[in-house]
Amino acid sequence: MKKTMKTVLTAAIIAVSGGVITAYPTAPLAAETAAGVNKAIEDVKRTLNEALKLAMDGSDSKALLDKLREAKQYYKEITGDVYGARLQKLSEHIRKARGMARRGDMVGAEEHIKKALEVVNAFPRA
Repeated sequence: MKKTMKTVLTAAIIAVSGGVITAYPTAPLAAETAAGVNKAIEDVKRTLNEALKLAMDGSDSKALLDKLREAKQYYKEITGDVYGARLQKLSEHIRKARGMARRGDMVGAEEHIKKALEVVNAFPRA
């Protein structure tokens, strides 16, 4: 009897939590339309240009890290098979720029931001 009750309660908890999880997604939603993808690409470009200015100024690594984090959030919205390998390169350059900014190497961060901009500028329009 206890085992049956435990099984029923476990199943009920799983069912309820499954419904809550599917009803309220917590992950950022990807852009699902061509216009949404194009907007995300433009947002990444804008944010990386702002980050480049901060890196060239070289005085505020926290603001630079915030801009790079913002760019990372925007590129997560870009979907489509055509962007797969390019997104990996973009991610790699942003990750390296963030690491260098954390260590205070603004010149190195600047170089990787420039490379990230080259990658994102080569993205085809959706």
